Amino acid sequence: RCNLRCDYCISGYPKEKNAELREINIPALLGTLKRANKVFKIGLTGGGEPFFVPNLIEACEAITERHNILLLTNLTSSRVKEFARKINPEKVLRIRASVHIKELERGKLADTYTANFLLLKERGFDVRAAVVAYPSLTDEADQYKRFFRQKGIDLEFGPFLGEFRGKKYPASYSERELKTFGFGESKESILARYCQYGKICNAGYNAGVVDPQGNIHSCYLIRDKIGNIYDNIFFKEEQVVCPFKTCYCPFNEFDPYLFRKSMEECGTNARRVGFFVLRRSLTDKIKNSRYFRFLKGK
Repeated sequence: RCNLRCDYCISGYPKEKNAELREINIPALLGTLKRANKVFKIGLTGGGEPFFVPNLIEACEAITERHNILLLTNLTSSRVKEFARKINPEKVLRIRASVHIKELERGKLADTYTANFLLLKERGFDVRAAVVAYPSLTDEADQYKRFFRQKGIDLEFGPFLGEFRGKKYPASYSERELKTFGFGESKESILARYCQYGKICNAGYNAGVVDPQGNIHSCYLIRDKIGNIYDNIFFKEEQVVCPFKTCYCPFNEFDPYLFRKSMEECGTNARRVGFFVLRRSLTDKIKNSRYFRFLKGK
């Protein structure tokens, strides 16, 4: 669920505003993590607003007693203050505070976002203001940068992945757009980051994603089940060769440390994924995704 309805969102605006959200089964989750005998990094991200999960803060309190978390949020929830008060900043590796500019304007939520951002920053959290570089924002981008900078917030633009007015992005970014959004790399470099086809990836080896039922899969697109967060986790013994022409969430970029670790342990040996795990198209996978990133640590 989410309280915003951004044009570029992979999830879209929910038709049922009061759709049921399950609580996290905290005792079962902690039991699984303990049996794995590892230190985990758990990213609460993807396809919605984490603060809608009824017992999110309680889960974060329990998880961070031993493990680390990351958080992706639009920072408009009234519960952010409670999170800032109860959760240890040293156990939160990063908060990606998405700035959905047009939705903040529409809902008159800019002041709420700003207040929550500055509160987290004051409490010592590593919080970043991330903006999707949606092409329609090009003419106003500099204005928004100044607006937020005056409030003590620096915007960080990231590539838009999708179609806008018949053009596919990030391939269609113009030089002006690249400069306006402050990308410190070429279009070719951006595209290379989202093309992992044939490359080795650590999905399923020391990283995975979790769906709302707790099932763990190698990644958002490879649907081989490797466990359940309320039972056991069975990581693969080797890496995988990515079978997708476009990967919207390459694990080797998401966590370079874990990728390097997998390379040190496995070298260049990797398995190729059979066609049976590629049951849906990439678009369908993305649109139907509601996952938490689930990453194995040291």
